[in-house]
Amino acid sequence: PSPGSNPPVPEADPSTFEATSTAEPWSFGGYDGELVTTPTHLLHLTLPEGRLRTAMPVFTGTALLHYRTMLSADADAEPLDAPTERMSTFVFGTRPEWAAWTKWRLRRGASLYLGIERGGYTIDAESVIWDIGRYDTLCMLAHEGWHQYTQSVFRHPLPAFLEEGLAAYAEGHRFRRSDTAPVFMPWRNLERYGQLRSARYRNRLIDLDDLIARPPQYFVAGSERGLLTYYAQLWALVHYLVEGREGRYRDGLVKLVSDAVDGHITSSIYDADRRAGILGRTLGPNTGRDIIATYFDEDYAGFKAGYEAFIDRVRQRHADLAGALTHRVTRPVRGVEPGNRSRVISPRSCIDRSRDVRAERRSFRRPATRSTRDARLDFAGLRGSGPAHR
Repeated sequence: PSPGSNPPVPEADPSTFEATSTAEPWSFGGYDGELVTTPTHLLHLTLPEGRLRTAMPVFTGTALLHYRTMLSADADAEPLDAPTERMSTFVFGTRPEWAAWTKWRLRRGASLYLGIERGGYTIDAESVIWDIGRYDTLCMLAHEGWHQYTQSVFRHPLPAFLEEGLAAYAEGHRFRRSDTAPVFMPWRNLERYGQLRSARYRNRLIDLDDLIARPPQYFVAGSERGLLTYYAQLWALVHYLVEGREGRYRDGLVKLVSDAVDGHITSSIYDADRRAGILGRTLGPNTGRDIIATYFDEDYAGFKAGYEAFIDRVRQRHADLAGALTHRVTRPVRGVEPGNRSRVISPRSCIDRSRDVRAERRSFRRPATRSTRDARLDFAGLRGSGPAHR
């Protein structure tokens, strides 16, 4: 379905992609759509005309740039490597179209993915999703786009807990009608925050030992809530690595991602062990702890305590604002108390206390509400086995 040639990606301004992209007819199995070629993507679409279809070229191009720069504290830092070819993305207008493509593309392997109720998957650097509402579809596109990017560029896969955590970290964004391009804001993620808060309130948080050691499939076997909590906690874990403990782990996260791009994760763990007088190891069942010891903190107990305190701090920060903001929210998201969302929809850190309550009152605007009943059940993590890894 894709053209034979897929030339290198030029550096370009994503806000111009709608004007510079080209479209041609594309079809499969009796379904008609279009192939939209942008400087960064081959977009296979069966979407009707509208805001979501129009957003595709600009959103995917801006998201790709975001992946390459989202962990850099220095605006002048060199971005991560760009893909050398346009990335293929499939966005279908309906689930039956998505299911038909999945059956054709994956053949006997399709059954694993056909159980997805609201979500998508990425295999061999091809992302495949369907329209589940504009905002949720764009979040899913950003999430799957991260997997697509790492499968295209990284020479060594990240451990599952960081691959999925960074994908969730990439989801948060704002894209208003008046915007020429989306603005990515990692804290602006009501679904992940709402699930994190709900799990903490109900004492159903997943222990960090399981979070870093078990694959997403393990949590799929539990319940929808368990899987959503898994993603919410990984989202929080990446925030902890970026800014927890006064940002002491951020450089380690940047180095880890850089080592993944260059294919050096195994050698870094091996060398760290040898320097410590331990027989050098390669990646194995204890990869999560090895990664933490090598890149973040040799004191695992202290790291774990800091993560748990970070979750409490995020939760408490929002509780502190509840009384001041309650009157501005009349239809709360289920699982998130009224008035607790200003930091989640802000580009600023959720744990930054530098703004006072009056400033929060002036700046807060009530976003569109969604109940957790409509939360996106993201089975992207099923990619962790079989053909998904390139």
